[in-house]
Amino acid sequence: MVWFKFLLCVAIILFSGSQLVRYADAIAEKSGLGRIWIGLVLLAFVTSMPELVTGISSAALVDLPDLGVGTLLGSCIFNLSILALLDVLSSHGPVLSMSSSGYIARRSGCR
Repeated sequence: MVWFKFLLCVAIILFSGSQLVRYADAIAEKSGLGRIWIGLVLLAFVTSMPELVTGISSAALVDLPDLGVGTLLGSCIFNLSILALLDVLSSHGPVLSMSSSGYIARRSGCR
């Protein structure tokens, strides 16, 4: 039963994530802001909401601000660790130097 609930949650997250990206793309096209700005502002905000809610609720409702700080710092440190590991394992040099600014301009609508 636990595995069924886990797989159901995975399916919901996958479906919701793909819908979120589609809607963000539609907002970018209709607003004219570009996909990069919508990705940086809107998607970053939406994906950071769980940590924000956990931090606020742990400090305000449960009176455990350490839990909120641990959640925020833990998430940031985990994400930075993934980037650092990719950077170390990359045989072509720094990961950010491999990203093409032409691709960013093409995807954001700038030419």
